[in-house]
Amino acid sequence: MKCVEVVRLLMSRLSSNIIAFRIAIAAQEGADIPAILNASGAPPGVMRGDPPYVDLQTERSVWRAIVEATGREDIGLVCGQRFPTQANGMLGYVMANAPTIRIAIEKCCAYQRVIGDSMGMVCDRGPDTTRIWIEQWSPWDDTLRYTVDLFMAAIMSWASANAPLPLRPLRVGFRYERPTDVSPYENLFAPAPVAFGADDSFQIYENEALDQPVIGASQDVFAMFEEKVQRTLGNLDRGDTWAFRTRQRILEALKGEAPSIERVASELAVSVRKLQQRLSDEHTSYSGVLTDARRDLAEEFLKAGEVGNDEIAYLLGYSEVSVFSRSFKKWTGQTPSDFRAANA
Repeated sequence: MKCVEVVRLLMSRLSSNIIAFRIAIAAQEGADIPAILNASGAPPGVMRGDPPYVDLQTERSVWRAIVEATGREDIGLVCGQRFPTQANGMLGYVMANAPTIRIAIEKCCAYQRVIGDSMGMVCDRGPDTTRIWIEQWSPWDDTLRYTVDLFMAAIMSWASANAPLPLRPLRVGFRYERPTDVSPYENLFAPAPVAFGADDSFQIYENEALDQPVIGASQDVFAMFEEKVQRTLGNLDRGDTWAFRTRQRILEALKGEAPSIERVASELAVSVRKLQQRLSDEHTSYSGVLTDARRDLAEEFLKAGEVGNDEIAYLLGYSEVSVFSRSFKKWTGQTPSDFRAANA
């Protein structure tokens, strides 16, 4: 993984509601919620939406903990089949009140960032068929196959449940290699053939099938919630919390030296005192946000295995490798070399 991809990974995020939903499905499969939270290192309040978003490192850790706790490699498909409208928040109500299934899916494609920005969907209409495919927005990781599975199962399950007539894909493909047990995929998408190792993950439908109306849709409700989603997207572009906005500026600036609070405050167009107060209101501090950003970057660089300790120290703003090594051991209880070897 290239350095720029590591930074992009840590700057991306996902709605805590989606994480909470996945953990809840794991609990339905017999897993213990506290054990998953503990194993993944997810924020303790994530099940009640606190914080509103988590980074993609947390998403990946949660998937690993869920698969370990349930023993199900098809858990992504299970989540997708049980995905409720409300899990998508306001976007779910936009989809539930769209004029047609096609427009509902197109709105999901357009407003996906309200939920998260690790991946999205694209809906390409041809003369007779429509290809819906998953677009990767963050560096690929094996755990993201479960997110792909969730997307793929949710598309078909939601569309089938909300269309007047049965709706099945003509063909289905997944970008990752063929799993040991393909029966959950074949059973779910039957009678469509399912391919693995494709260029991307996709489903193909007849145009007429997607042009069906959404059962029980309301034009007024659709317009109201679409306006709310658009307003939320605007808020996301401005950043949700001061801690998140501060972290983004730090991640963008870390190289050779740690950005000062004066620099970050200036970029956020506030005084140092105001930034300190806003971070305090969110139960954190500038030094805490800086430390978390450095630790997360260090762990991802070491896992990637393509950057030496001296370069990592530089990228994190440390003047000497020894200072970085001592800091890393304080954070994790391991030296950088031991951590790299354990995650090779």
